[in-house]
Amino acid sequence: MIFRRISEHIGKQSWSAVGLDLIVVVVGIYLGLQADSWMSAKQDRDLEVEYLERLVSDMDESIVAQRSNLQTFDEGTAAIDYIAALQKSGTFEGFDEERLVLGLNSIGWVAPPATNMITIRELQSTGNISLIRDVSVRKAIGQFERSYATAAFSASQNLSFMAASSFEVMTWSFMKPKVLGEHKSVTEAEDNSYGYIHEYDAERMLKNPDAANITSWISGWSKYHGAVLMHHHKDTIMFRDLLNEKLATLR
Repeated sequence: MIFRRISEHIGKQSWSAVGLDLIVVVVGIYLGLQADSWMSAKQDRDLEVEYLERLVSDMDESIVAQRSNLQTFDEGTAAIDYIAALQKSGTFEGFDEERLVLGLNSIGWVAPPATNMITIRELQSTGNISLIRDVSVRKAIGQFERSYATAAFSASQNLSFMAASSFEVMTWSFMKPKVLGEHKSVTEAEDNSYGYIHEYDAERMLKNPDAANITSWISGWSKYHGAVLMHHHKDTIMFRDLLNEKLATLR
């Protein structure tokens, strides 16, 4: 319609009318582009809030899991210390069976960071990290990733040390038990006919002159890893609190 009017005005050489029509066209295009830009910006802001809310949810979930893991890990480390004390005493006479079993099961088990990194990984892999306008939040995400990487590395190192030193305390065999479902694995396997069996040789543990020192080293490494996990746990809380603070300004 508008272009036909422009053609008619040109044919009549009504240049003022032509100019007015062109202004209407330009203004219409500009307003359309502005509307598209506004809608796109609104969608980006909505997505930013959604990502921040998901990050908060991930951190809330992580904090609960980390607290549980830290408590279990601390109890296990204390039980490992108990084994070292028994070994130094040279006898298991009058020992606390529950603490002994907990300590032996704790040798070889390492607490993971237990951190939900799904949303952070999505932000990085999709490039949507750019939707987070606040530079301090983007910086905090990077710092938190480093905190997680440190905790994960500590877990892998501690597990390697545990695996190498635990043979001085117990024997391990990775096998399929003869009777289906009968195994002593402390892990849950999809097929419960498989698992690992660890057997404890009390006499060997007491007679080995280095056993108490080895068990103490295991405890020491566990305590170091526990300190790393606690630091990461505090980082998780600080990160969650920062996200909540930024969300409050966007809602």
